[in-house]
Amino acid sequence: MGTIDFSKLFGISGKIGPLVAYVTKDGKQVFRSYTKPRNPKTPKQTEQRARFALVNKGLSPLHKIIKQGHPGDENVYRKLVGKACREAVVGTYPDLRLDYSQIQIAVGRLQLPADINLHFESLSHTATFSWNTQLVYPSQAGSDNDRMNIVCFDSAHPAEMKTFYQYTRATGKAVISLDGDWQPSTTHFWIFLTSYDMRDISNSVYIQPDNR
Repeated sequence: MGTIDFSKLFGISGKIGPLVAYVTKDGKQVFRSYTKPRNPKTPKQTEQRARFALVNKGLSPLHKIIKQGHPGDENVYRKLVGKACREAVVGTYPDLRLDYSQIQIAVGRLQLPADINLHFESLSHTATFSWNTQLVYPSQAGSDNDRMNIVCFDSAHPAEMKTFYQYTRATGKAVISLDGDWQPSTTHFWIFLTSYDMRDISNSVYIQPDNR
């Protein structure tokens, strides 16, 4: 029979024989004995599992961009899933849905542009973004060459999430062609900025098309 040196294991989650492994919010690896729930199918537990499954499925395609939008926080995805379970699930079980407008995919100190607008032309499947290029708060971080990160996500086609990086704050406008099967009712958009040297980042903002 082999042995495992648990002191060399980190970042493990799940059940390992009689043990359960997980990482705490402060980054500590923890192992504890597995205890079978006394009643694993109470209505409250069933609803909670449904909420978790909904959120995890809905956010998993955004995992990479969420990590990019929260630099230095190794546990951000886990935290965001927990927050979304509490704050971004709407409806009454079993008819639950995820409110993507409550998902903050990036957090930082760069100032966002003012007057961000979006028009989604469903016939041509073209999304046109526009924003004010002027820095509203001179005392806050921001520059003309800050990079605009435009995230487009169709929850009906989660494997096709797209992020566009070729625009800067100074351009003031971005025109993006989306796949023909993307529909306004299931497509979600966020914008956040990163500085030219990649040291700073802004909060993300969820944008709804003016014609949705």
